[in-house]
Amino acid sequence: ITPLLNDDFKGGKFSGPQLHTLTSLADMTVGCLIKGGTVMAPTLDGFLARNPFYEAPRACLMLVGTVAAVISQESSFVAHHNNCNIVKVLSTLESPREDVLWPVRCLLKMAVTRKCLPSVLLMLNATIPNELRWRSPKTRGLAESPRPSLSLCLAIVGMILESANEATRYFLNLRDEDSCLPYWFSIDDQTRLALSILSIHGKFVLLQEPEVRSWALEKLKDEVHSSVDFNNVQYDLPSEWLKEIVTGAFCNAGCDIGLGFDSSVLRKSEAFESTRDEYNSCYRQDMLRIENLLNPQKNSGGLDYDLLIAALLILVQRDEKWRDGTSIPTQILLNAVCDKAGRKTGIDQKFIFDGATTMRLCALSENYQATAFLIGGKNGIILECADIIISNLGLSMKEAELLLFAGSVNEMKDFVTRIYRKVQIEKKQFAEFFPSESQQHLLWLLEQYSMNVRKYGEFNAAINSMRVNPVFAGRVCFRAWICLTQPSNKESSAKWLEKWLRNKLGLNNGVSSKRLACAALVRILLWADEASGLELTDGDEEPLLAVLLGLNGRFMAELAHACCGMIESIPFHLADEIMSGLGGSNLFFFESELLNA
Repeated sequence: ITPLLNDDFKGGKFSGPQLHTLTSLADMTVGCLIKGGTVMAPTLDGFLARNPFYEAPRACLMLVGTVAAVISQESSFVAHHNNCNIVKVLSTLESPREDVLWPVRCLLKMAVTRKCLPSVLLMLNATIPNELRWRSPKTRGLAESPRPSLSLCLAIVGMILESANEATRYFLNLRDEDSCLPYWFSIDDQTRLALSILSIHGKFVLLQEPEVRSWALEKLKDEVHSSVDFNNVQYDLPSEWLKEIVTGAFCNAGCDIGLGFDSSVLRKSEAFESTRDEYNSCYRQDMLRIENLLNPQKNSGGLDYDLLIAALLILVQRDEKWRDGTSIPTQILLNAVCDKAGRKTGIDQKFIFDGATTMRLCALSENYQATAFLIGGKNGIILECADIIISNLGLSMKEAELLLFAGSVNEMKDFVTRIYRKVQIEKKQFAEFFPSESQQHLLWLLEQYSMNVRKYGEFNAAINSMRVNPVFAGRVCFRAWICLTQPSNKESSAKWLEKWLRNKLGLNNGVSSKRLACAALVRILLWADEASGLELTDGDEEPLLAVLLGLNGRFMAELAHACCGMIESIPFHLADEIMSGLGGSNLFFFESELLNA
């Protein structure tokens, strides 16, 4: 062996004949290590990563040939899985033997080190196309060949995807030599189901690619439509796959809930302990508890709301948990995700949220809670309360809307009377009235939107604004309360409600620090519905909500006194009429003087 001379090492690099010698030695070493098989695979892996002298094309050819040789000797072929649950099949698979995988691993190591990954993938695509696509090899005649091993397919694809960040795009760009179709369109749906939930370093990388995501969305939409048309007789998508899609969406966004931090989130914190008895089983409280778990990390591309909501909708229809062992109900999670969808988070979304299509899926699923939070604003409050009415009284959506806002108060009163005349009421006497779970939910909404008013501008919320007018929200909530209150409980419920309102307002002898909230309640309870175009005439027989609720007259007088002098306590479109009929602005000047006296 001729020694290497210093004259051949110039500028930190070898040149001349000695470089040729080093290249030959390096290529010989690669060949010997390949011959060593599985035992020498770790050494070969390290040599390919560190040695700069071997020729990459020659090493590539040797390794690709080795891949073809070892896979041809693999006899773990399986029958087709056309009608099986592919996700359950995945859980039963055994990992391929290292004897089969090591040449692929070393080949990819060399490809990344020498920056020739696209060329290497093309060679693999030409050498083992059936193993990459989990399909039967072509045979002559009518005999059908079995598929290659699914575990081998998943292992090879997994190694390719985890080799480099850009490998996913290179891989999906591969074309099938027979059909000339890109990779994702050259495989069947069973293979797509298996590959779409492949996790690489905790990320479901294929779901972040446009063609894979579009396919998944189409499958989810078809499933929603089929479940509506055929009443869930047969499922096309396994529930296990849907659960993986939900988990994948959270993991891709880097949300804490995707890391399993939901196990302890519903433990009652001190902040919620004080209100849990008051709002027992109000799902809004649970939504607040998990809100922070849904925050995506920066530079993650945000949550994929389209995939997430569609998958959760189907799981709710099937009454399935979104993850085994979780403490968060699927409907609660769906509500929280819908409430968050479309809001500005300061994070650039990788995919634009298709709100219209998602809204249509929620409507088809008749999931009114999800639709309410997806819409938000005024219409969201209506739907949220309508869902409560429908679930308690078994009414249609049209009837619920009539009771909550579309019909007059008289129409609502007559309708409720007919309902309780038909429905047989359980005549059980309670020592003390306590609101039901649905009524507690209404109280939460009432406190949130009507009794936490802090700014004058909140009364001027536009009709199409996402902000909720406190007067409108209060009317809808009180109407729903009336619908849920049995006639036999009217007196006891009124006393309980009055006590609750006094406590929340801090109202004592006509004085309250929450004057804006008092003004909102006066507008809600002591004025007829403003949407019907009021006239100050004695012939107006529209009953007041305070009367229908059975509230005490002294309480209402104290409530009115607490906001005396505030124009917000009077409907805006009647302010001019009142002022002109009673001396213009002197009315409010006089009321202000009363407050200061």
